[in-house]
Amino acid sequence: MSEQYGWQISDSRGNMVADHTVIMSRWLGSYDIGMIQWWGNPPHYWSHRIENIPFNGGTPYSYTVPTPGIVMPEGWGTAYAPPDIYCGPNYIDLSYNDTIRSYPDDLGIGLLLGMLTVHWGVYNA
Repeated sequence: MSEQYGWQISDSRGNMVADHTVIMSRWLGSYDIGMIQWWGNPPHYWSHRIENIPFNGGTPYSYTVPTPGIVMPEGWGTAYAPPDIYCGPNYIDLSYNDTIRSYPDDLGIGLLLGMLTVHWGVYNA
């Protein structure tokens, strides 16, 4: 179990742009969502469950940030759209569906989703 409290966000040059270490929270883990590729018009759905998370001693939270170092394949477009996130009692469900994928809907090329890192923890821990 991690003993980190709060969280900080830095820009691409390493300059801190947000510092929430004063909020009593405990970071518990992270998961990288890779590239999710969808072509064509059929209905699409992607989901993933992260289990055995010790959401105890506080209120669960989760947020996403772009994963650094991703190289886009030629001929693909991207939209940094966070997935639907549901925090259960000891798990997180992540999912993308066609409603999320539909923006932007006029690219005329394949759209990549994902490429985000999901972080989770508990507030007031």
